[in-house]
Amino acid sequence: METGRRTIPEVEILARLPLRSIARFKSVCKRWKSVIESDYFRRLFVSLHGNSSTSWSLMFRTEYLRQMTQAIGFHGCKTWDLPKSLLSYIMPFQVYPNLPTASEYYYIASSNGLIWIDVFVSRIKDMVSRYKSFVGNPVLQQWVEIPQPPNPWVQDKHPWYPSPLSDVGMVTRVENGVVSSFKMVRTIQMELIDRRDEGMYLWRVCVYSSETGLWTFKQVFSSRPVNAGRIDSPVNLNGILYMWDRYMFSNGPGVLVAHDFYGHEADDRCQVIPLPGADDEDVRRCLTTSGEDVIFIEVIHRTLKVWRLNNEESERWQLIWEVIMPSFISDVNCFPLAMNPFDTDIVYLWDRQHGCLVSGYLQAQEFIVHQESEGWSSSEGDCCSVNTSGTEGYMEERCDGVLMLSQFVLPSWMDSVPRPPN
Repeated sequence: METGRRTIPEVEILARLPLRSIARFKSVCKRWKSVIESDYFRRLFVSLHGNSSTSWSLMFRTEYLRQMTQAIGFHGCKTWDLPKSLLSYIMPFQVYPNLPTASEYYYIASSNGLIWIDVFVSRIKDMVSRYKSFVGNPVLQQWVEIPQPPNPWVQDKHPWYPSPLSDVGMVTRVENGVVSSFKMVRTIQMELIDRRDEGMYLWRVCVYSSETGLWTFKQVFSSRPVNAGRIDSPVNLNGILYMWDRYMFSNGPGVLVAHDFYGHEADDRCQVIPLPGADDEDVRRCLTTSGEDVIFIEVIHRTLKVWRLNNEESERWQLIWEVIMPSFISDVNCFPLAMNPFDTDIVYLWDRQHGCLVSGYLQAQEFIVHQESEGWSSSEGDCCSVNTSGTEGYMEERCDGVLMLSQFVLPSWMDSVPRPPN
């Protein structure tokens, strides 16, 4: 609240607290609740914490019969002041706390502080499984149950029970720093067709929008196929899903297939963006984001290169780092995992030969090895948990392709989860 140009002292004191503490003050009285939920208080909090980091985790998309796993997680940051990692807020899942095993939950994707989870509910005849989908903020324990999508096969009288394998990704819309809506994308079918005498792939999808609370069908055309059965979630940024494809038996980096699901409704074409880098079977690659940029990382024989995606058609990728890594890092079994979501100076890698996670500070050319730990602190003072055993289980069979892990990053304010009408 403001009086003229002066801020009420108690409100400014409150705004300097972390969000976990502020959330408790909402229940003190109606006045505090009204103050905390005001636009003024949100802007004041964000301005006071503008230089503070926020909690985030690097998540693996859940595979069949595997538990939810994070490679690395940061908590205890000044913005939220969480006492434990983000994964511990997801599990146990409070909506279904009594499911017998943790393998019944599938982490699908995240975007701007929201996550998408599929929960196994029951087994139907002919080994068909039924799942429920939820989108929410696990720290605030706010969840929206998503209705079952309609059957895309009109001639089929049986209900359609999509599985997590058909899940593609999630995108969000942010207005004035607040997530105003989200969309979920499921693949129905991918087929090669002839369109206007040119070979095109037809990607049929089902899209859920929180603005309407409905699933709608959409047809998108691409000169390259969209691999909906990939282990990893697509990278998402500003409403766009970035998916990866490469010709069979090729060692090259391949291409990105991108589509803006918040773009004009009439836009039915995917962008195909060639990736930079070497054509070599020993190259290890990943696609990630940092700030407002899509980032592509390549490691080959201890040489690490980092590119940033540009909007200019003439030069789509800008090389921003080229660093020689130290000899204690494996030369052919070092996999880039992701870039720090706030700092393009920090990269995270997995050394499969030594079974350890490595953080690299590129400006200083300093690389630090981390074993299984719950007590490591980052340079910003955040508590960090490293999960080497879980990461090893997911990475033991990875040898090529482009790794795309999910960066689950909490927002800088405790926005309510967008809810559909009614």
